[in-house]
Amino acid sequence: MNRLRRCLARVAAASALAIATVAQSADFPTRPITLVVPFAPGGFVHAVALLFSESMGSILGQPVVVINQPGVNGSLAANNVAKAAPDGYTILLPTTSILSINPHLYKAVTYDPRTDFVPIGQIVNTSNVFVVNPSSGIKSLKDLIDRAKEKPGTISYGSSGNGSVQHLSGELLQEQAKIKLLHVPYKGIGPAVTDVMAGNLTYVFSDASALPNVKGGRLTAIAVSPKPLAELPGVPSVADAAASAGVPAFSPPVLWYGLVAPKGTPSDVVAKLNDAMAQTLKKPEIRERLIASGAIPAENTSSEYLAAVLRTEYDRYGAMLKSMNIALE
Repeated sequence: MNRLRRCLARVAAASALAIATVAQSADFPTRPITLVVPFAPGGFVHAVALLFSESMGSILGQPVVVINQPGVNGSLAANNVAKAAPDGYTILLPTTSILSINPHLYKAVTYDPRTDFVPIGQIVNTSNVFVVNPSSGIKSLKDLIDRAKEKPGTISYGSSGNGSVQHLSGELLQEQAKIKLLHVPYKGIGPAVTDVMAGNLTYVFSDASALPNVKGGRLTAIAVSPKPLAELPGVPSVADAAASAGVPAFSPPVLWYGLVAPKGTPSDVVAKLNDAMAQTLKKPEIRERLIASGAIPAENTSSEYLAAVLRTEYDRYGAMLKSMNIALE
């Protein structure tokens, strides 16, 4: 009899918890939401987070507070969010590298992007630009590759760190163009861009932060990924530039940003977060600011689409890193 009572008590407690969880989900949100940014303040990821936090907070009726947790190329924040309570009050703004590249690269990564997160939706695809010093004499990707062939090991490029999108693009270019490049890792893309302007580096595959310097004549853009930008008239896409340079298969990683929540987050909570994100992305003033910064607003903002992207890219970059034999502690 006692055993039966204990069993009935457990069933009752579980039912009460389930009912309470459903009620909390229906009322979501009732308190501030934390949006974790996996990099230090000041970069483009942080700027995007601030844009979306303000708008989403207004739509949801509760503040969305941006918290920066830099470390291990973004993996520290991802590890923390994966372990957070699955209630929608802690979400992450990841990039391609954090969910598609880092798990294959760092032994310190303990999360599985395919199972430890619930995709909320994709925000933007960002443009990356090959930039050189105007005095370098390099005016195209073909010029860059030809010079690397003429003077092996003298062409240097910067990145935001080992395993970054810039690093992978350099390794791919070496492999496919059959050239030798000198990789110089930095703690951020900003210092690398500065060293190209100073003549200390040959080139960098920079994010949109380089655009003001291109427009100001301090840098020359020779190719842009994934497609041409209205802000850079006359600058070809990487696909076209690579074809003209004799390496038509060259396709550097495309960087995207999105939102994810810990696994187990209720579907109706995910739907509310997705709706606030999608509404934000439709606002003309938000779209204009993103596009002016070289970002391409996502065309498909559904959680299902981001889930499919994660599955595809996880496999793609895993095979790529294995073929290039790149791994880090």
